[in-house]
Amino acid sequence: MSSSIILIFLLTFQVCSCQNLKIEQVLILSRHNVRTPLSQNLHEFTPKPWPNWKEKSGYLTAKGALLEGFMGEFFSSWLIQEGVLAKKCPDEKSFYVYANIAQRTMASADAFISKAFPLCNITIHHTTAAQKDPIFNPVIHNASKTFKIEAVEQMQTLLNSFHFQTSEECLENILDYKASNYCLTKQKCDLVNDKNKIFVNVGFKPNVEGPLKVSKSVIDSFIMENYEGLPIDEVAWGRLKTNDDWNLIMELSKGYHNVIFNTSIVAEDLARPLLTFIKDLLINRQYKVTLLMGHDANIYTVLKSLRVKPYVLNDQYEKAPAGGKIVFQKWMDNISSERYLRIDYVYQTTKQMREGKSLSMINPPDFMLLELEGCEIDANGFCPWNDFVNILNSIIG
Repeated sequence: MSSSIILIFLLTFQVCSCQNLKIEQVLILSRHNVRTPLSQNLHEFTPKPWPNWKEKSGYLTAKGALLEGFMGEFFSSWLIQEGVLAKKCPDEKSFYVYANIAQRTMASADAFISKAFPLCNITIHHTTAAQKDPIFNPVIHNASKTFKIEAVEQMQTLLNSFHFQTSEECLENILDYKASNYCLTKQKCDLVNDKNKIFVNVGFKPNVEGPLKVSKSVIDSFIMENYEGLPIDEVAWGRLKTNDDWNLIMELSKGYHNVIFNTSIVAEDLARPLLTFIKDLLINRQYKVTLLMGHDANIYTVLKSLRVKPYVLNDQYEKAPAGGKIVFQKWMDNISSERYLRIDYVYQTTKQMREGKSLSMINPPDFMLLELEGCEIDANGFCPWNDFVNILNSIIG
């Protein structure tokens, strides 16, 4: 089997008759790598001490830079082996990088290219404006009352469908929540029965205030502690030691992200600027390889907007793990000149991230083939490129 059939690092050893295919373009939509927790109020939610981090809140950690460098080395090897890039410093037409201006995204992009192409002068493009980059900023754009009503209704319906009592009780126990300052001073003591409130306002990220957001905030810290490689007895104070433990509380984190990002009307509104940019990069600019360094919000909303079928990442607790990459590949049939799309979610498993070992063709990152509704794949994961373009056009016009 030719290595040009499926991403070489997939190591699937499947047999197919696609030797005439080659990659023309690759666009990598990435989440930044491991960072410190975002919430600065974690001390409010438990009497227990939280880990001390060297970096500021929301900053890429040294471990995150290490892991992202491993991904850079791996992608460089694959792209060169596939003949997409040459064994030399790529020019901008060959490799284009655009990152959000947050420290964790800029630093992740730098870590990736520094290891992918050491000693090469590669520019990380970004907005020069002082405000947040509208391409990556997941805020509401539609100002109509009808949109707001429908968005809140969809989010509330999804929220009402959740049954998280066991997960919430487990998290309360881990935190000793009823002894927290938040409980004692604000009388918010019940993750199960306290009310959640949805907010949808133009210019702001959709939000859910209440116990679900509290849960998401503390679980975010547990996740990053685990990726960072803290001893198991220190991650969540030693209360998360099995897959069952993790999967139980991760229902809350996934539920929060589903509510704010995974309703169709909200996802398409949030993702439209980024999808417009992606279309321009793929159709008009046509760089051989593009790296876009953003956030989990960008991953969630792009995948929902493109109507990606449900997926589960093996050996990962998150749906959009730190450092994970959506890899859009444009393939050409050398005989028919037909173009095809293949999309893979390339990511490191939780174990790989904890251990922090370098990646290679022998120790590759994991992957998951993604399928789009309206772009039917063949036995090797390819769907017609024009069908993908039609999906993009239907979203952004």
